[in-house]
Amino acid sequence: MFLEERQEQIMQRLLESQSVRITDLVEEFGVTRETLRKDLYHLEKQGLIRKVHGGAVLNKTDVSNEEPPYNKRSLINPEEKEKIAKRAAELVEDGDTLYLDIGTTTLLFAKQLKSRNNITIITNSLLIAMELGNQTNLKVILSGGELRPGELSLSGPSAIQTLQNYYIDKAFVGVGGLSEDSGFTDYHIYESEIRTLMLNHAKEKYALVDHSKMHITAFYKSADMQDMDVVITDAGAPLNLVKTLQSHGVEVIMVE
Repeated sequence: MFLEERQEQIMQRLLESQSVRITDLVEEFGVTRETLRKDLYHLEKQGLIRKVHGGAVLNKTDVSNEEPPYNKRSLINPEEKEKIAKRAAELVEDGDTLYLDIGTTTLLFAKQLKSRNNITIITNSLLIAMELGNQTNLKVILSGGELRPGELSLSGPSAIQTLQNYYIDKAFVGVGGLSEDSGFTDYHIYESEIRTLMLNHAKEKYALVDHSKMHITAFYKSADMQDMDVVITDAGAPLNLVKTLQSHGVEVIMVE
């Protein structure tokens, strides 16, 4: 395969999934890690990508208001998201009252809670409510609001009114993007407002963020870096962003 063709295919992988790992590219293209590092360096010099530890992410430092569809997002970094979800579940204790945000990683996290006892879960995700609704050992409170097709999330003034009087032990949220300049951002204004509300009503605040969301600024701000207590991410997270989070007093848990 010619160099230009390989680099074009690398860019296609990035456009499809927002991030790539060098180990996966080595297996796919049958070339050395050093060759792929040179490919990534060349693409970075053109401003197309940003190299991160173990791979690269699509260079999307500009503000974006286009969210990938839910079904497509569920295929991005599934193994990393599963590990993040399992690690987050270890931080939940029986008797906790939780807010679970919408998103692909938070749905995986919800599935990890089925064996817990005496947990109250507040959510605006219909998918999470359906996943946990038949668990007699859990209590699920679903917000009202306007239903968004595809995402099956509830938001808007009715959802805010439903949730504004609830105070919780722990909030577990997903994000559309995380960057040094903009903090935690998302694509949907009303859903982001709910996320901000429940973070403000939580004793402990956790963000579940796989590396594909990093160095991305989405449309609407949910929280500043220092507003979060813990970020749970994977080993592909860029180290400079991890250090910036830590400098703001955020604990960063990186799953292997």
